[in-house]
Amino acid sequence: GLTFLEELEISAQNLQLYVPKSLKSIQNISHLILHLRQPVLLLDILIDIVSSLDYLELRDTNLHTFYFSEASISEINTSVKKLTFRNVQFTDDSFVEVVKLFNYVSGILEVEFDDCTHDGVGDFTALTLNRIRYLGNVETLTIRKLHIPQFFLFYDLSSIYPLTGKVKRVTIENSKVFLVPCLLSQHLKSLEYLDLSENLMSEETLKNSACEHAWPVLQTLVLRQNRLKSLEKTGELLLTLKNLNNLDISKNNFLSMPETCQWPGKMKQLNLSSTRIHSLTQCLPQTLEILDVSNNNLDSFSLILPQLKELYISRNKLKTLPDASFLPVLSVMRISGNIINTFSKEQLDSFPQLKALEAGGNNFICSCDFLSFAQGQQALARVLVDWPDGYRCDAPSHVRGQRVQDARLSLSECHRAAVVSAVCCALFLLLLLTGVLCHRFHGLWYMKMMWAWLQAKRKPRKAPRRDLCYDAFVSYSERDSYWVENLMVQE
Repeated sequence: GLTFLEELEISAQNLQLYVPKSLKSIQNISHLILHLRQPVLLLDILIDIVSSLDYLELRDTNLHTFYFSEASISEINTSVKKLTFRNVQFTDDSFVEVVKLFNYVSGILEVEFDDCTHDGVGDFTALTLNRIRYLGNVETLTIRKLHIPQFFLFYDLSSIYPLTGKVKRVTIENSKVFLVPCLLSQHLKSLEYLDLSENLMSEETLKNSACEHAWPVLQTLVLRQNRLKSLEKTGELLLTLKNLNNLDISKNNFLSMPETCQWPGKMKQLNLSSTRIHSLTQCLPQTLEILDVSNNNLDSFSLILPQLKELYISRNKLKTLPDASFLPVLSVMRISGNIINTFSKEQLDSFPQLKALEAGGNNFICSCDFLSFAQGQQALARVLVDWPDGYRCDAPSHVRGQRVQDARLSLSECHRAAVVSAVCCALFLLLLLTGVLCHRFHGLWYMKMMWAWLQAKRKPRKAPRRDLCYDAFVSYSERDSYWVENLMVQE
């Protein structure tokens, strides 16, 4: 038989009979995707594969009638590390049976529920859970898009509080969570990571969730895209989380930032992207090492953050790079998608520890100085992470759209003063040469004679008198002019 399969997908939605040990011949399956309409044969299949399977994914299954038989699997040596339920239907009773499974398939470390439906009200009474002490060895629990038709009748889950003591990572996304009861928060004694993205959490409910002694070892809290509105109130409510160092409150409508705020003392990372804020103030904690304020309406950055190592400020309205004196240890900066039109070698050199800069997607004016700097620095490619494709010229018009690396300007554009000086010198020399030639070859006299000849050729404005008589007409050159004028005419 097969000794190893990376992924095996079995569509058995109409399966009515399973012959024991049919899958036993496969010694190692990394990922099994099993489509079952009903759970009747699920345990039979599970018995054959739990010793050779790393990751089991159950899809499109109605578990309303699922019942876990403890004897059937109690002595099996299991290797399953992750279990996923995708588009699966539960009831209160069948969910308890699934939880029993976690106790006996002891190798499971991660459980995921994706796009599932719970047809119940969360009535997990102590009677039905009296033989379940904890969720096996489960450390990571992920719930995405959980549908609860009777949402407003749902219980507070107090009966499962004792089962949660070993869980370290919990993600509940897009599932209409508006409150984590204080008692549940206090029972999550091992929780290090909590993600409540795309839910209905507000400051009022967060106050109850982050009560005294809640989540005692929590380090990362994600409240992205909830209903938070006050940055000052949010920071104050989280003061109970003494070990919190990473907070994501992006995609909430804060709009503005107060001048001062209170934060947990160990805060290192803060995500305020897509919160529609217009300016940054001293509200931000001075202990930050990573700050994300991308996709806002910021037009400047003038905060002193002495410990900040990474700054993400893309998709704003900044016109220039931040002042390096405000960020002395900055090593990573993402500032793409702003309205920056240039930066210089001096600006980059002022960040002594900068290792990665992403500044593409800006409207660069490809001046001669900027092109000389950008094209002449070989080391620049090691710092600019999106070089060269992300850097395009917006001006002058004849290089618009070209990569900064490929743009070329004419000599007259880059050395205009020198070109103008050369042209002026050439004109001056030409005029000087013309003057010398005119003097040497009596050019001025010839011009006068030409003018006189032209005047004589023109028809006079008044008709000459017909009664005038001329005795003679004398034509002479400059050489004979003295004799004609002083001797001949006088005589």
